[in-house]
Amino acid sequence: MRKVGSDPVGAVLAAALLVTPFAGWGVLHVWTRTKVLVAGYELDRLHAEHDRLQAECDRLKLEVETLRSPGRLERYARERLGMAPPAPGTVVAGTVGGKAALGGTVDGADRRPGPAEPASSRAGRSGGERHAALRPR
Repeated sequence: MRKVGSDPVGAVLAAALLVTPFAGWGVLHVWTRTKVLVAGYELDRLHAEHDRLQAECDRLKLEVETLRSPGRLERYARERLGMAPPAPGTVVAGTVGGKAALGGTVDGADRRPGPAEPASSRAGRSGGERHAALRPR
């Protein structure tokens, strides 16, 4: 008869069964730590990109506000578009249907008055002829 425990294959098998859960836990621990580190690096990269995009957004908002400034718009209208304030007497205020009318349009929430025309008339029409229908009679 053989003595129990003297079998070398059984001893190796028993040792392997005892070590396998610890080895699995070790591999799982290393794998999860690696994943956490990779996620941390990715988070740092995304924070840096967010800060860069936020700075660009702030810069673009400032640029939009600068471009919308009344002085710049007036300079652009005069220099690039050849616009000027209307000649005195060409814009007549009146009422149409209980609403104030300026420059041929009803000033209300649904429509906004158009931009001022340049001092030189186009196609032979003068500002006085365009708004003659709005003058009080």
